[in-house]
Amino acid sequence: MLRDDITTAIRRALMQELAAVGYGRLSIEAVARRAGVSKTAIYRRWSSKTDLVLEIVGAAAHGKLPALDTGSLRGDLALLFQVVAHALRHPLASQIIPDLLAEAARNPTIDQTLQQLLRSRQQEIGGQLIERAVRRGELPAGTDPEAAVDLIVGPLYWRLAIARLPLTDTYLDGLVEAVAAGLTVENGVPHQREASAGR
Repeated sequence: MLRDDITTAIRRALMQELAAVGYGRLSIEAVARRAGVSKTAIYRRWSSKTDLVLEIVGAAAHGKLPALDTGSLRGDLALLFQVVAHALRHPLASQIIPDLLAEAARNPTIDQTLQQLLRSRQQEIGGQLIERAVRRGELPAGTDPEAAVDLIVGPLYWRLAIARLPLTDTYLDGLVEAVAAGLTVENGVPHQREASAGR
């Protein structure tokens, strides 16, 4: 039987090591040393470095979020951005996510898994936000949730992974207004009928 405390120690050590050296230089030996366990303890749980990284990153990506229902589109956007920014400001996240996105360009397994994780999480969170805004009459029926989610999360990924600039409160406040305006402006976001017709 696998001990939970050892599994937790391995997960914590993996995140710390990944933040310190990146995926390319990450080794099972170093993770084991940092966790204070044997390599065998890791291999009993994961068959490879890639499996270890993807399982733990996947678990982190599916962590619980507070209910993002404030009663208004702008309020929901503000809360979502604050939650995401808090997570991304963490030193581990700010170092690990850009590194894994870069590694995904060289590693098809990581690329495919990250795409599935990020897309499903984005659609789950953003899709619900859009559905509520449509029900409240803040967005027109038929608003394409996929295009809307891209508009919501795209600036955050750009700023974190490409521009490598901080997610300040001032930036996030401005982003709420810009995204809300983009979502609510007439013909600002494609409708599902139009989007499917162009495919």
